[in-house]
Amino acid sequence: MWSSIEQIIKPDTLSEASVLLNESGSVIFAGGSYLVSQKDDEVHTLIDINHLIDDKIGTSGGDLQIDAGCTLQQILSFCKEDLSQVILASCPSKNIRNQRTIGGEIARSRLDSDLLVFLFAAGTKLILSHSETPIELLAWDGKGIIIKIILPNHNVKLERVALLDSAPAYIIVGYNDMPDVISVCVGGKIANIIFYQSKPEPQEDEVRKFLDEVEVAFSDDHLGSSAYKRHVVGTLLQEMAGAR
Repeated sequence: MWSSIEQIIKPDTLSEASVLLNESGSVIFAGGSYLVSQKDDEVHTLIDINHLIDDKIGTSGGDLQIDAGCTLQQILSFCKEDLSQVILASCPSKNIRNQRTIGGEIARSRLDSDLLVFLFAAGTKLILSHSETPIELLAWDGKGIIIKIILPNHNVKLERVALLDSAPAYIIVGYNDMPDVISVCVGGKIANIIFYQSKPEPQEDEVRKFLDEVEVAFSDDHLGSSAYKRHVVGTLLQEMAGAR
């Protein structure tokens, strides 16, 4: 696949894959679209788990349950329009959508992924190979192999700011309006995902503290100052909240 790759291993079980993953220079291989584009010279072993993860989509109690092996293109034909738009914005190329898995998209943790921000705001849960108990995406430490994604019934609005519609967004804001709580997630060209949850009518000091975190996470660059990006996030949130 690229010059540093020495071997591709197909383990018999996910437990075996997890053990192999602990070795330096080893990475999980499913869709592989990010691995191929990066061609990381420090990677020398690919652990192929395509035969160990499912690719089915279904519903349970209003939740969308997506196996980690599902490609983004598969999900397009099953999901609601809001999620479809997010997938298309995250990955405009149909060829790559046919290769890229949702498990890989989450594991890659690309901060300017519209889909990742959407999943955070929606309160997505993960089931990992070593446990049957779902954990919040927000609480996941990146360890373990994702086998299923549980997407709750949601009311997520997502706004993105980019130089071009087809370009990666440098500001992404997800807003999930639920009866008793609102969840906000901010991504883009940012140091880390910022997540905030509050009652439907948050206190001004809470909002100010959240926006302070947003400003610190952004940097000054050719796209604008961090203070400007804070202002944009605040404006988008006001518009989203006003459309409740």
